[in-house]
Amino acid sequence: MLIDAVAQLNFDVLAIACHDRVVYGTRLAEYAARRGVLLVPAIELDIEGKHVVVLNPDVEQAKARTFAELRALGRRGAAIVAPHPYYLASKCLGSALAKNVDVFDAIEHCSLYFRGLDPNRRALRLARKHGLPLIGTSDAHTLPYSDSTFTWIEAQPTVEGVIEAVRAGRVEVETSPRSPADAARVAYFAARQAVRDTIDFFID
Repeated sequence: MLIDAVAQLNFDVLAIACHDRVVYGTRLAEYAARRGVLLVPAIELDIEGKHVVVLNPDVEQAKARTFAELRALGRRGAAIVAPHPYYLASKCLGSALAKNVDVFDAIEHCSLYFRGLDPNRRALRLARKHGLPLIGTSDAHTLPYSDSTFTWIEAQPTVEGVIEAVRAGRVEVETSPRSPADAARVAYFAARQAVRDTIDFFID
């Protein structure tokens, strides 16, 4: 459904970064190709309790759990992205981004922002300070898919071409704030997730 959604919006590239697992496979990649979409392997890792997105990870990178491990493994064929670093959730990087900025190739410009409320601004300042590109993402957790934020990429239409373009900074974010209706849906999702996290805490 997600591949179909981006195909209908005429997107050329999609990375599905699920939490702690790579969902990329031949079947999905071939289905995406038939819809005119290049599917990029991806994962959102839990690194020292913080979210880190790796595009095109290898097996060892997908198993990393510390910044030291990621640093030691190096980039290989991957690009490492700092997702929503200054949002309020405990899993967001916050100060850990500046401390480990050498690990990252790009910083996410998240679509979940609204007029007068934009945690991306601090990420933009840090990206400029360190010369890192911004990657616009939907950060989609639910459908329907929102195309309010996405990235133009100057790249060959291959996974390797996309990764090389991200690391070289040949990207440009196109974005607009989400609507008030979206704000209500996001608030509902956040509240539901907070309840789930609390339940998981007590189960653990």
